[in-house]
Amino acid sequence: MIYKIANTAEEYEQIFKLNYETFVEEIPQHEKNETKKLKDKFHDKNIYIIAKKKNDVIGMISLSDQRPFSLDLKLNDIDKYYKGDYKKPVEIRLLSIKEQYRKTKVFTELLQRTFNYIIQNAYDIVFISGTTRQEKLYNHLGFVKFHENVGTKEAEYMPMYLKLDNGNKVIERLAKAQRINFLPGPVDLSEDVIAKLSKQLYSHRSNEFVALTKDTLVKIENILNVKQATILHGSATLANEAIMAQLKGRNLLNGLVLANGEFGNRLVRETKRHGLNIESYSVGFGESFDLDVLSDKLKSGNYDFVYVVHNETSVGILNDLDEITRIVKENNLVLAVDAVSAVGAIKYSYKDVDYVACSSGKAFCSVAGLAIVGSNCELVPLENTPLYLDLHYANKLTSIPFTQPSILMEALNTALDAFKTDERYEKVKEKYSYMKEGLKQLNLPIMKFKEKEVSPVIITVELPKSICSLNVGSSLAINNIFIHYKSSYLQERNIIQFSFININTTKNEIDYTLNILKQMIGDY
Repeated sequence: MIYKIANTAEEYEQIFKLNYETFVEEIPQHEKNETKKLKDKFHDKNIYIIAKKKNDVIGMISLSDQRPFSLDLKLNDIDKYYKGDYKKPVEIRLLSIKEQYRKTKVFTELLQRTFNYIIQNAYDIVFISGTTRQEKLYNHLGFVKFHENVGTKEAEYMPMYLKLDNGNKVIERLAKAQRINFLPGPVDLSEDVIAKLSKQLYSHRSNEFVALTKDTLVKIENILNVKQATILHGSATLANEAIMAQLKGRNLLNGLVLANGEFGNRLVRETKRHGLNIESYSVGFGESFDLDVLSDKLKSGNYDFVYVVHNETSVGILNDLDEITRIVKENNLVLAVDAVSAVGAIKYSYKDVDYVACSSGKAFCSVAGLAIVGSNCELVPLENTPLYLDLHYANKLTSIPFTQPSILMEALNTALDAFKTDERYEKVKEKYSYMKEGLKQLNLPIMKFKEKEVSPVIITVELPKSICSLNVGSSLAINNIFIHYKSSYLQERNIIQFSFININTTKNEIDYTLNILKQMIGDY
């Protein structure tokens, strides 16, 4: 049995038949017809969450967030009678389960997936036309009747609403449900890191915070194997921006940015915003850089620096930083590296690069909010640059140039203790290999790279045109399985991704995910 969002012609045909059985033959709400199918008049704007046993749709619920709702038409506008506030309403309709499954857990499971969808899409109120036969159930769920009954004697309904605010029993219960996280961020947090986030805040000027920050910097320098680290208050983007400000401050104005995915392309855009004279060496999405071409470009003498993404997670390629570094340094150029998605997941020494950007989130498995720059060169003061971007200024003040939230530093410091051994790196590889083998057994097409450039951080699946990535991703989400699929660059290519930087993901959860995928899309 699986639960998914309907999206195929065959599923819709079965929905029409189930609609007829329930709302024509069982509840005489509509006239009989020869086709024994009932296509809802709101079908084109309905979202159907269905229960399937093998290829058979055995239960469904429909949702719509497009006004007018069915209940609007029954009441000649809901807002004439409901006087409360709301921002994003949704209507639930057409609950139908085949008779032989009504005394099973199908209803409960279907309802849970429906509310998962509602909560994940931030609706704040649910409207229904509740059948009088199930009044006790609706009251138990927290629905409130706000108008006299509508319909006919044979098909009588209660206009009801459910506010999804703090203290709602449904939300509180669903919030405790287990979530399986294959996202490249935000990451799962360990219990000791979570504990630090509830610690009382204290001054960033206190001796305690200074000592904490110094200890955190030493841990980062050891993990990255760099001469010095600087922490800024912001996201990983700030880390890259601060590096770009240093390049400009050093009068290193001419650069070559390597791009073979979305984050390389972002570096191209960012460096141009800093007024740097940039040429991009761009190859196809997920293609390898031709190192001979790179070498020839750098021999031209037209560049002061090279900027590259180490682990390009938009495709799942681990760019050959060893060889890129060798070629750059043979030409006596400065090398800046965006390692945001590599650090903490892939053990690597950045001792030969000039700048490396990362953050407290991602594979360090702490909370996002602290930008980190490792460097092996002298940081220069920036007189004509916004102070927030001045790495020299921040580094001189022990990474406490301005207010730093103590709990973010506490959390990061604790998270870094996991890297005293290589266990975290090994777990990433282990989960990657286990999932990859399972996906191969489903014959799903995994994006291929050179063996040396395979990243254990993320698996990229290029779905065939017959399978919609948006439907797969959203259907997994209602089952509390979260994968990477919503970004526009993934949607354009019908791609889904599974990341393995989350510490709590188990092999049992991977097996559960693979089983749902198999039932959802079959073997290809």
